[in-house]
Amino acid sequence: MLCHYPGCSTRGIGIDMEIATRSVLNEMGIEYKEIEGWACCGTGVVGEVSPYGAATLVASNLSLASEQGCKRVFTACGICVYQLYSWQKRLKEESELRSKVSEILNSHRLTLDLSPEVLHIIDLIEENLDRVNVTRELRGLKVSLYPGCGARNYYFLKGEDVFEKMQKILEKTGVNVVAKVDTCCGFPIMTYDKKNAKRLALKVVEKSLDADVIVTLCPFCQYHLDTAQDRKPVVHLHQLLGLAMGLKKEQLGLDKHSNQLRL
Repeated sequence: MLCHYPGCSTRGIGIDMEIATRSVLNEMGIEYKEIEGWACCGTGVVGEVSPYGAATLVASNLSLASEQGCKRVFTACGICVYQLYSWQKRLKEESELRSKVSEILNSHRLTLDLSPEVLHIIDLIEENLDRVNVTRELRGLKVSLYPGCGARNYYFLKGEDVFEKMQKILEKTGVNVVAKVDTCCGFPIMTYDKKNAKRLALKVVEKSLDADVIVTLCPFCQYHLDTAQDRKPVVHLHQLLGLAMGLKKEQLGLDKHSNQLRL
């Protein structure tokens, strides 16, 4: 069974991403269910303070998913997918960590199970490209690929090139890729260093050259880049794909962005 791990952002700044996830996968005929009782994955913050805490959060979500019959777990959030995948990998490789986390889960009547396969939504899309029916080609639209640090690190661990994967999917839409940007957007320091956070965001925009739109895989990157400037629209890859499939902006959450993509 395919299951969805929404992630905390979908209840706030990433609601647009969640709307697009439902619409695009429904249009593609991909069925899934949301994991019941899922909790925060820990982002990158918990692990810095407590590796056991981060590992336990990931293990509990994956074990809960397995308990509910989930063989594969996907998310549209770049940070969530990296957290889930990287800690799953460490738990499988580090016996001491695995033993301690298993003990913690057992105390809460949950059996450790790391078997679910972890995926990003674009993994699903790539697997099912034959289900993508393009009714509105986006030829002439110039895009900048900006996966974000989380998604980049996830694909690095898997030995895959995130830019190649993004480009392969977007080729279906007819867009023209004019830039590939691989620097931090500054979101992690937003709460305590707004000046430098904005500087880093503007650097991403600058490196995007003359692109009409920046395409990302992370709700935090999308939100930060979108609100830090008023020059370029910033969208999720599956939102752009949804437009090419004939879905309306409201069906993709695009109406919630500060910088509107006008086609």
